Amino acid sequence: MRSFIAAATASLLLSSSLAAQQAKPNGAQNLKGFTVPDEPANPQPAALVFHDSKYHVSYRVPAGWDTERKDGVLSDLAKDVRSANRSMQVRGVSAINYNPYPPTTFSGALFYYSVVPNANAQSCGALATTGKLKPKPDVTTAGITFKHGQDQHGGVCTESRNEVFTALKGNTCLRFDLVVNTFCGESSGAVEMNSQQLGDVNTRLANILGSIHIDR
Repeated sequence: MRSFIAAATASLLLSSSLAAQQAKPNGAQNLKGFTVPDEPANPQPAALVFHDSKYHVSYRVPAGWDTERKDGVLSDLAKDVRSANRSMQVRGVSAINYNPYPPTTFSGALFYYSVVPNANAQSCGALATTGKLKPKPDVTTAGITFKHGQDQHGGVCTESRNEVFTALKGNTCLRFDLVVNTFCGESSGAVEMNSQQLGDVNTRLANILGSIHIDR
């Protein structure tokens, strides 16, 4: 995972190591007021290895994340990801089912895995770097090199952050969307998530991406 963190999302994940070092149980706060993760004692469901037998893709989903193989059960790709298009076929989606930062504006984290058949290197790379996506440097993790793009948007404030990664396997484009959602806290009284907290959530998503295995 070091290569992934260093090459891909340094600006988002730099502070995550600080969060890990400062972590204390039960949502305690350190002297600087950083709210550390409030983790359930026994998160359910248990961790699992997701496997797509058709495209031979596997990855590890941590405990406390719900997983489905179809879109529209846990969430809706078209609503969560504004760069999604009709050619993308969702093969799996995982969503954290608890709030690690209850005093904040955190509203969800999702890991989408989708495929686009009949693709080539150019069209697959474009799925991560064109349109509303801001191109980022390529990422290599778990021996796989991904094209990488980023999208952030919202109304009054930034409410959705999406890191997109694509890789070509044969003539199939594999796409992974790492989504963090928040809400505007001006009227709710919730505290805006800080960079350390966002970094921690992004690291959780990055760990799923870093566990990907593709049968060759």
